[in-house]
Amino acid sequence: MSVTKNYESTVIALAEESFLTRFSDTSVLSIPGQLFGAEWAGRNIPLVEAKPLLMGPASQASDRVWAHVAGNARELGGDWSLAAVGMAAPMLKRTAAIACAKFDGMRQDDLAAEVVAAFLAYLAVIDLERTGILVRMRWAVWRATVKAAMTNAEAPVPNSMIGSMPPVMPCAHPDVALARAEHAGVITSAEADLIGMTRLDEVSLSEAAECLGISANAAKIRRQKAEARLVAFLTDQPIPARKDLKHARTRFVVAA
Repeated sequence: MSVTKNYESTVIALAEESFLTRFSDTSVLSIPGQLFGAEWAGRNIPLVEAKPLLMGPASQASDRVWAHVAGNARELGGDWSLAAVGMAAPMLKRTAAIACAKFDGMRQDDLAAEVVAAFLAYLAVIDLERTGILVRMRWAVWRATVKAAMTNAEAPVPNSMIGSMPPVMPCAHPDVALARAEHAGVITSAEADLIGMTRLDEVSLSEAAECLGISANAAKIRRQKAEARLVAFLTDQPIPARKDLKHARTRFVVAA
């Protein structure tokens, strides 16, 4: 069963449907083919054709296209904002579905709305000069969604619900484990991004380093130290102080 199956009536799915309806006329908006590479040069790529090309791993091509889309969404809004949400819809639906499956207490419609709001907010400020635009957007949206879910779970229980208990925060899913560790202050948001990109999204360490604006060696050391603290946190062990992690070499493993 697809993790996004229950998201066909949410704001994300409605935006995707609007995207397909609006841009089925391929003359409405398009993207210069050269942004995708030499084999597409010489013609414009309709948005409905561009969409599946953007959902792969971070690459120079996807960065160029997303910089074009995000830049137009900022400057022109309207159709370009709809285009951005529509093209990112598969990633947005998956993010919302994973969050809904792991956090009780929030309706899927509410989580989907949080995901779209986070995506549009980050789209307006993301650094388009750095690599890994789509990956960085995915992790920013995930952090904002988890923050909303955690805030909802930690809200006081109304008097009329005495006897009910707030939902227990799960930790089995790796994304959620990272979010819990970040929420607890064990790792930073940049460290969560680094671990998530390289361990879960199959982005190379060198690509992740470029996304974060650091060297590959610095990224490797930062990940080793962050993973040592993360593993200690997840296994209820004493969390090492940062000064004690000079030579940390801990493999990141989280049970699914």
